[in-house]
This record gives sequence, structure tokens and C-alpha cells, in this order.
Amino acid sequence: MPGVQVLILGRGFVGSYLAALLAETGTSYAATTTDGRDGTISWALGEDGGSDCSALPVAAVVVVTFPLQGRCAAKRLVDGYAAAGPKGRRGPRWICLGSSRAFTAVPSDRFTAPDAAVGGERTEAEEFIARECGGCVLNLVGLWGGARAPDKWGRFYTEARLRKRIEDRSLHLIHGADAARAIYAVATSDSEAGGRWLVSDGRVYDILQIIAREHAVRGLLETLLNEEHAQRVLGASRVEDVAMGAAAVALRVDSSHFWSRFGLQPRYPYVLGAADPYRPATE
Repeated sequence: MPGVQVLILGRGFVGSYLAALLAETGTSYAATTTDGRDGTISWALGEDGGSDCSALPVAAVVVVTFPLQGRCAAKRLVDGYAAAGPKGRRGPRWICLGSSRAFTAVPSDRFTAPDAAVGGERTEAEEFIARECGGCVLNLVGLWGGARAPDKWGRFYTEARLRKRIEDRSLHLIHGADAARAIYAVATSDSEAGGRWLVSDGRVYDILQIIAREHAVRGLLETLLNEEHAQRVLGASRVEDVAMGAAAVALRVDSSHFWSRFGLQPRYPYVLGAADPYRPATE
């Protein structure tokens, strides 16, 4: 297949935003999905990390949007892609998308080591990409945009989950379009820009303030506030008296190093009750 500048392995939520940005900037790209829908390449990583990469085009940058489970899986992908390409050609710049779950220090930043016990095989694979391949790992926080709206997340909460969540109400977010801009910045950087970077929109939100607007969640919260433990944690016995908002929670993720390094600022912070501000260039 003809070469492209960027290959997106897994055109899911973030991959779709990235594809739109690449098209807008005139950057040649190809993308994969498991079923080859919407003009993508039908391709999937094998369960053991192995896969036939012969259908994949040569690319200057390869973006892995899905979790890689363990060092062996990551190595098989990297080696398989290299074996399928022209002999003697320099390998691509690898960009791997990770989560921020393994960063347990408060706050965590560019120089914080992930907790391997929490991150497990996913962190192990990311370490391989960053350290042994000279690639870049972008550890993203909560993704939102379009139908994936934080103010709709209350439907996932049970009383048990809400009881656990009130212990730490900090929520960090990144819009899919800003995540795509972060990837594009790394992909087009003059330097390798390797290693790990935490990427958020730079703000901290109160998940309770967001989801308590739903009647069902408010009811769960009222029930919890009959418990002494919940009253002690929230400092109130009535929903109306619970302090909510950014001032009531702690910043857990500091992504300032990333935005400063690439001379960018997030464009799409979440605003409670407001519509998604992102509009594709095609609209």
C-alpha cells in the first residue's frame, strides 16, 4: 500500500477526532477498524499481540489508540510492523494512548512514575513503547465529546459506586478534539518528544456537582446522607448543604508540562450545562 504520514491503529473515539484533524490539515493518513467500516482498513491485533501487518501502509507515525496488554504484545506489534515494511527503512515514530489510572500520586505530572501495580500489563506495554522504542505515551484523562457527555454519566452510578466516589470527587477531562490536537502536536514535532506525558484540559471538576443534577443520583445522595460516614465525608446532612465545585476537590493531574512544551492550550474545556463547543470543520 502507498505510504502515509500517519497510521491510526483503531479509529475509535479519539481516532475519529484525529482523522478529522488530519483531513483538515491535509495530512495523509490511514486508519484501521476491526471490520473495515467507513473506508478504514480491516485489521485487528491478535490476542497474543501478534498480527499480520502486511495490509498496513508504511507510515512516518503510528498511533496506537487501544490498550496493549504487556510488553510482549507491544513488542510483537512493533516487530511485526517493522517486518512487514521495506527492509532497511527507519521505523516510525510510535505514539501510544494510555490512561491516567496508574498515576496515584496527588498531584501527578510529567515526571511522576506510574504505579505498576495499578496499571498492570497496560503500563508495562507503555513502558516498552516509551523506553525501548523511543516512542511517546500520552496518558489521557476522562475523554468526552459529542454523545459522550459527563452530565449523562450519572446513569452508571449505583448507591455502592456513589458511596465510593464521594471519597474522591476529583474529575479530570479532555475533549476528544483536544486529545487529537495533542497527538497531532507530537506527530508533527521536530523533536522526538518521547517519554510519558499526562494530558488533560488543565482543570479539575467535581463529579458530584455534575451528576447530582440528575434526579436519580440526587435521590441516591439523599439516601447516603442518612449515613454518618457520608455526612462526615461531605460535611453535611442534606444535599443542599454539600459544598460542590472545583474548590471542593483536589487537582490530581497536572498536564501543564505538555501544553507548555508544545506551545498549545486546550480549546474545549467542559462547561456544566453548556453544549459541546466543538464543531467539525466539515459542518
